[in-house]
Amino acid sequence: MKRILILSGLLVPVIAIALTFEDQTDKYTDTPFNSAVMAGVSVLTEAGAIEGNPDGTFRPDQLLNRAEFLKIVLRSYPASTVSPEEDAGNCFPDVGQWDWFSPYVCYAKGHDIVGGYLDGYFRPENSVNYAEALKILGELYQLKVETPPGEWYVQYREGAYGAGVGLPGLEQDMEHLLTRGEMARLAAAYLAHSQGQLEEYRAMERGGRSGEPRLSAASLSSSESFVSSASSSSSLGRWTHPTPSRFLLIGTRTQPIASGVFQFSEPMDIRSVTVNMKKELRTILELHLVDNTGRTLITLKPDVLDQLDKRWKGEAAIGEATVGPGSIPLGIEATMKTPLQGGFPEEFVEVKSMSMIIAKTGDIQTSQALPVEWSHPGHQTASTIINRVENAGPKEGDMTLGADQRIAEFRFLGRSTGALLIVENLLFTTRMPAGITVQNWRVIRSDGGNSGTCSFGADGFVDCPIAEEMGSITGGALTLRISGDVSMAPNTQGPSLQILLNEPGSLSTLGAVQWSDGTGHYRWMEGEAPLAVGTGWEG
Repeated sequence: MKRILILSGLLVPVIAIALTFEDQTDKYTDTPFNSAVMAGVSVLTEAGAIEGNPDGTFRPDQLLNRAEFLKIVLRSYPASTVSPEEDAGNCFPDVGQWDWFSPYVCYAKGHDIVGGYLDGYFRPENSVNYAEALKILGELYQLKVETPPGEWYVQYREGAYGAGVGLPGLEQDMEHLLTRGEMARLAAAYLAHSQGQLEEYRAMERGGRSGEPRLSAASLSSSESFVSSASSSSSLGRWTHPTPSRFLLIGTRTQPIASGVFQFSEPMDIRSVTVNMKKELRTILELHLVDNTGRTLITLKPDVLDQLDKRWKGEAAIGEATVGPGSIPLGIEATMKTPLQGGFPEEFVEVKSMSMIIAKTGDIQTSQALPVEWSHPGHQTASTIINRVENAGPKEGDMTLGADQRIAEFRFLGRSTGALLIVENLLFTTRMPAGITVQNWRVIRSDGGNSGTCSFGADGFVDCPIAEEMGSITGGALTLRISGDVSMAPNTQGPSLQILLNEPGSLSTLGAVQWSDGTGHYRWMEGEAPLAVGTGWEG
């Protein structure tokens, strides 16, 4: 595809500033974040673009709307001159002069950064999707390309990825709704690129120290690998061994699906790597050998000589993939096929074994290396995924007796590649002493509409089947409220009431949340127990 950078939009030179790449996330109460989110949040905090929520949190997994996104990216843009007094106005039918976001929206409209929808509205409350974010940032930082005719967003997508500022793994997912953490990573990359400091920013994302353009032997501990490689970085950054079971989202690059620890007494060149799968797989496009900073060492393809189609192999030239000395964790990531390439949900994926051919650096004599520790759990492919469940109500409160009392609210946050995402069943664990009784358990969407009934078993669990029209996650988030008729026997000691979604489950065990991507049905979630704890009510 033709990638010719052209200037457009806000024709104002970007002011030169010096980004220090220091960790600023101690200002937020919900840290730690992963290294990639930490880097984005730190850069935007340093730039004065974000300050966090009133309760001191940043909430990187929460979606953000178009107005919030526009405010943050304009505040992070060095040449922005937004004036609350001069720029506020009635620039869209749904943007009034006295709205807090009016100066930012009207400034952006006046500089041809945004134009609204075809009906003339801006819709500031809508969650921002990836295509919209790339357009706004592309116009602001003058990053777009001349491309053949196609979708309107192609010029901005190609401009972003041509400059190296796009979010890894989302190039084919323009409808993806951005979380606050993804927004921070994206806006920070554009800002760093404009200052000629993108390499330093990427090093910070990978966990490098501030100001280091790339990782060196001196910057790594003895348990980390020294890598001399021209290979590109993985999309996901640092990971830990052993590898847990994961959902493998089709059309994306995954975190490691297997990992091992290799022991080297001196620096070694990896010449080739062989991975054997437990069965033939149809959803994987490529495998990648990565170190624990997320850097790709070797890419593997199916072995054409293997008649069983279970073996994958990759090779490297002398000096291309050097690791050691020490105990070196290495992982196997996977690039999943898109639906058009044949990717599909509910395929079981498990690595069986992994071996490498190595040589002393610069030597031609080779030997085989096997891991001294080995982790290869099972995984499941999916078109969508529920990333997180959280308490959407207060942490605690005063218990109220009576009919139809609110017992808990839970928010489900998901990511989709365009398929449906549906909560199908919830299994709540209850915490209530003798003397407290709840009858007529019910579940309802917090935005109104459909409701359903739940059953309370003798084992103390509340089982709530969820109809599709009630459990559909739209806009990346769904909040469900649990209520019931609460009563208390006389002289009840220490009255209290709380429910929680406890067990994440596994490939072989039932979890507290069961869900569907419209094709497959899943009985578990990634995460640790408890998945989410509801409001604690006390009398």
